[in-house]
Amino acid sequence: MSDLLNPMRRRSRRVAARRLLPWLLGLVVGVVPGARAAGPWNATVGVTSNYILRGVSQTYGGAAFQLGATYQSPLGWFAGAWGSNVDPYPGDVPSKELDVYAGFTRALSDDFTARIVYTRYSYLQDPRPTRYDYSEYALTATYVDRVALTVSYAPDSTAYSKLGFAGDKPTYAIEANGRWPLAHRLDLTGGAGFYDLRQQFGVRYWAGSVGLAYVDRHLEVDLARYFTDHTVGRLYEDGSADGVVAVSAVVRF
Repeated sequence: MSDLLNPMRRRSRRVAARRLLPWLLGLVVGVVPGARAAGPWNATVGVTSNYILRGVSQTYGGAAFQLGATYQSPLGWFAGAWGSNVDPYPGDVPSKELDVYAGFTRALSDDFTARIVYTRYSYLQDPRPTRYDYSEYALTATYVDRVALTVSYAPDSTAYSKLGFAGDKPTYAIEANGRWPLAHRLDLTGGAGFYDLRQQFGVRYWAGSVGLAYVDRHLEVDLARYFTDHTVGRLYEDGSADGVVAVSAVVRF
């Protein structure tokens, strides 16, 4: 990234993000007393010190403010949208990510649930000359809301990395996530994923995380440490989340 970004501008943006994060955390915590369930509708308001997706920081070390809303039908289908500020590679001007999704959930037994979902990832106010919007199809199997295995496929992913540019190429992912209750409203969390980018850049890589989650009614606060293999650094240099520690807070309405 050093050949593409203004270092002084990058540092100033990170300083601003660090100053903004405590205020946003206070805002999130402050609205908790008024939060309540809204039937089939639910919404989230969140803030994170570092928006990390599949081992790659989407904000390059900066904070992110995130909003989402979902409608869940009694028949099993659902639809919603989720958004966040991002700082996409390559470029030095932040933009916004908007994910619109729809899918279907079905209980297979008392313990197992299956879900299929389509998501369209869009980048608004994106200063990059190429459009990076793409679609993804995912199938998830969940065991008692504690362990989830997801297989996903993106047929038209466009990306730029230190290894070159790839337009409208398929990518694949397999991810496992777990959550185990501890004492005092604490959960141990962890996950790992394997990502196949061979048709984009001729590489594959793994990434994962381990952390703690504190849940109190509608509020959840997460602390996580991320790990990746060296391939992420080859692709995105300082965008790699290897060794990064991030704190996030989410309020669910």
